[in-house]
Amino acid sequence: MRRVSVRGLLDLIHIIEWDLMKLKHQTLFVAMRTTWFILQVLVFGTTISMLVRYAQGFNYYDFYLLGVFTSLIYSVSIARGYEVADEFDEGIIEYHLALPVKRSTLALGRVLGGSISSFLFTLPMFIFIMILIQPGNWLWIPVSLVAIYLFSAGVVGMAITIVLSVKSTDATDILMGVIDALLIRLSTVFYPAPILAKIMPYYYSALINPVTSLSDFLRVLFLPEYVVYTSLPPQAQLAYIVGLAVGFSYLATYIVSRKLEAGGWR
Repeated sequence: MRRVSVRGLLDLIHIIEWDLMKLKHQTLFVAMRTTWFILQVLVFGTTISMLVRYAQGFNYYDFYLLGVFTSLIYSVSIARGYEVADEFDEGIIEYHLALPVKRSTLALGRVLGGSISSFLFTLPMFIFIMILIQPGNWLWIPVSLVAIYLFSAGVVGMAITIVLSVKSTDATDILMGVIDALLIRLSTVFYPAPILAKIMPYYYSALINPVTSLSDFLRVLFLPEYVVYTSLPPQAQLAYIVGLAVGFSYLATYIVSRKLEAGGWR
């Protein structure tokens, strides 16, 4: 039994390495994306914050920084999960299914590998934001990093679940585009909850949006003045993020273990 457990752990590590190796070969892209992100928050973020006057004592620029980072970790995680579609077309998934590895281990490894690579990809941007915000309590940084990773794992699991459920490149492209547009725009990434409350359907959509949960949770940690503007208590936001990670990791594992077949899209 112990031997089997060690073998399963080694298999899991090797699968995670698959995603990390792809990130290793994207060093130049990561550097370019980080540079663009810095320019975006310094130029566009500063400009838009000068146009916004929300409330006395409310720093919209810091609000914007945490929101745009949330949209970034979401987009990168979606892209990592969506790579499964390309791998299916290229026959890589068929190769993985032929390996002497449990399907549950394969699925969990892809979720963990995708989320770890997404986390590492966005880590330089997060550090830059922390330098700009200069949080009063640096102990909140480890808490925020855990929340960010769990959110990434949930989004990667969601993307893998959608890709392997639809099994159509064209349909997946359309569906992922719609989901991406709705989750980013129907959230508090760029707009405070009290502003959204003026349009109730918009506000209730934001409440159930996982992107809202992470962006507002980060703001509660690093912007104490934002507590009175948040839509949900931080405990509920964190519970939502944990549920997202556990739920979609389970769904991705279930689909790979029970529903996935080789031979391309069906």
